[in-house]
Amino acid sequence: MRRRPVRLRLLLPAAVALLAAAQTASAAATITIVNGDSAGVGFNDPTPATPVGGNTGTTVGQQRLIAFQYAASIWDQLIDSPVEIRIKASFEALECSSDSATLGAASPAQAVSDFSGAPQAHTWYAVALANKIAGTDLIPSSDDITVTLNVNLGQTGCLDGSLWYYGLDNQSAQQINLVTVLLHEFAHGFGFITLVDESTGQEFMGSPDVFEGHILDTSTSQHWTEMTDSERMVSGVNTGKLVWDGMAVQSALPATLAGTPYLDVTAPSPIAGSLAIGSAAFGAPLTDSVISGVLAAALDPSDAAGPSTTDACSPLTNAPEVAGKIAIVDRGTCVFVMKAENAQAAGATALVIADNVAGSIPPGLGGTDSAVTIPVVSITQADGATLRANLASGVMVSLGVNPQVLAGTGAGGRLLLFAPKPDQPGSSISHWDTSALPALLMEPVLSDLPNTVDLTLPALRDIGWTTTEGGDPRQPVVLTSSPPGTPRRLEPRP
Repeated sequence: MRRRPVRLRLLLPAAVALLAAAQTASAAATITIVNGDSAGVGFNDPTPATPVGGNTGTTVGQQRLIAFQYAASIWDQLIDSPVEIRIKASFEALECSSDSATLGAASPAQAVSDFSGAPQAHTWYAVALANKIAGTDLIPSSDDITVTLNVNLGQTGCLDGSLWYYGLDNQSAQQINLVTVLLHEFAHGFGFITLVDESTGQEFMGSPDVFEGHILDTSTSQHWTEMTDSERMVSGVNTGKLVWDGMAVQSALPATLAGTPYLDVTAPSPIAGSLAIGSAAFGAPLTDSVISGVLAAALDPSDAAGPSTTDACSPLTNAPEVAGKIAIVDRGTCVFVMKAENAQAAGATALVIADNVAGSIPPGLGGTDSAVTIPVVSITQADGATLRANLASGVMVSLGVNPQVLAGTGAGGRLLLFAPKPDQPGSSISHWDTSALPALLMEPVLSDLPNTVDLTLPALRDIGWTTTEGGDPRQPVVLTSSPPGTPRRLEPRP
């Protein structure tokens, strides 16, 4: 899994409509980017920029537009629609801190129900999907998708130093790949989103949406469309039990997902058992060859690199006690690869990073460092506390992969949806769970992926899109038309 400490958020549709129209056939799609920025901001930023990674723009604004065009070109070759899809885009200040950030937010601009040809009555559809099914623009006065990106990314106090990468070649290193973010956000606009308020369980204006119909709670064997508001509210935080029920996604799982990584505690017996883990984008991948050993607490100085003596942000002070063992450290202050470098330098055979905030799902660990050659995994804060409390008794652990269970799947082998407890507004439900391997585009945290849409495309098929792509969804999309830099309309702000 390739992840960074950043989030991708959802917006709700601004308006709704109940309309009628005729249905026609289509081939591919035309996607138009509509400029929502004011003068000097976002797409209109005149700051000089050096061309990078196939992006030929010479200002920041031009490079942003070309990245948008590139992401749009990928999607318009994969989905069918006879109706132009208009994406209103802007760069604005979004939630930030020095070590985390909301990268972007997106949603359908409108939701539409009961149009002529609608597959399901009294059911909400993202307007771009409704237009595609109807064969006409149902709301011609409106854009179809709203996308907002974080204009402050990389500045002091907003994921310091992690700037947008505008290249088209996936060589983003420690920067944030804008194309990947856009592929994700555009998919939300196409309808990869439920309009249910997961904090209350209430359906949008009292009616279900087409995405919601594929949400299945395996503990009750009920789809969300079969539940009451209160039942949906409870189900929304039923971690590990909420899955996607759709034939297109189900059939694509074996060719897309890998086996499930595990961490088994084998001693002492009172805490023996399997722990949920998150994987790292760097280091040696876990395999079916088991790594076993004693768990040892890694200690380092309390200094400017990190105030805690358990964060491994500096060279370890107890290297002899860690050498030949599996090290455990705490998340916080420095990047994950720094912790791994220090543990590896001390002779650790693997590294376990315990989360520093409460949560039911271990975080994925982002970063890039070819020098890290040991496996690195994460565990929850609670599991970390349990392991640390028993270190004096000799904690033995084993790390490996179970190839018989696909990573990211739940009961019935269905793909898990992200349903953390407590609820994470803007992230819960309308994303895949972070336990999937390899990392998927529609997870709530950014993954350093190639320009691929993986299981997003079959999910769109499940909700009603027809698609043109027939190859392996895991592979990067190769553009056959609208190459990078080809002019595409960027319309002025109304």
